[in-house]
Amino acid sequence: MGRPKKCPTPGYSTPAWMTTFGDMNNLLLTFFVFLIANMTPQAKTSDLQLILSAFTGNIGFLEGGQTLSAGRLAEGGHTVEALPSREVGTKLSISMKEMMEVLKPELRSRKVRIDETQNGIKISLSSDLFFRPGSAEIDFDEGKETLRKIALMLKNIKDNYKIDVIGHTDNSQIPRASEMAKIYPTNWELSTARASAVVRFLSDFGVEPSIMKASGRGEYDPIESNATPEGRAYNRRVDIYISVAQ
Repeated sequence: MGRPKKCPTPGYSTPAWMTTFGDMNNLLLTFFVFLIANMTPQAKTSDLQLILSAFTGNIGFLEGGQTLSAGRLAEGGHTVEALPSREVGTKLSISMKEMMEVLKPELRSRKVRIDETQNGIKISLSSDLFFRPGSAEIDFDEGKETLRKIALMLKNIKDNYKIDVIGHTDNSQIPRASEMAKIYPTNWELSTARASAVVRFLSDFGVEPSIMKASGRGEYDPIESNATPEGRAYNRRVDIYISVAQ
């Protein structure tokens, strides 16, 4: 009778990459628990659902899974409800997400930008959307419609808030011999007049006048180089700052 054969040593039941995969899942879980723990009491239910949706089904990069995209996560966090304020409990009623949804066509065309600042939200409007060269009259229907959308979002903002509207130009100078030079001798006057025109328009469509202020910076706060037509177009803008009054 021959000696019985030894059974081969069984291999691992799972591939080696599963260890790394499990560690990554633990890190993800810790990350989302941290997010939920640091949500403000005013956080919307939809924001909580947005975070928890990352855990439904399988992990996102496997077939059939779901992921929480960086874009949606950023939108979920950039709410005016989370604005820093020295007054405890002072909140605004508009979120970055809502603004981005309302102004989606303008954002896609890059005629409007929305950014979070240290004290609130900034809406940057391309002057070419509203004004002809050297003019402070709001002439174009597309620009008027954009301002109507903004006014609708801002008209319920009252006391304890402020809206600063600041006009900017590129470094092109108004020809001294032109008729416009008699009205706007320099870019200081032109940028201030454009900011005032925006404030008047917003006021006409329901935004509280007492919380708004118009000013101009001329060509002295560029965001791009004035060496190219594209850069000059970016610099011709009107910025609307929405913040909690200090």
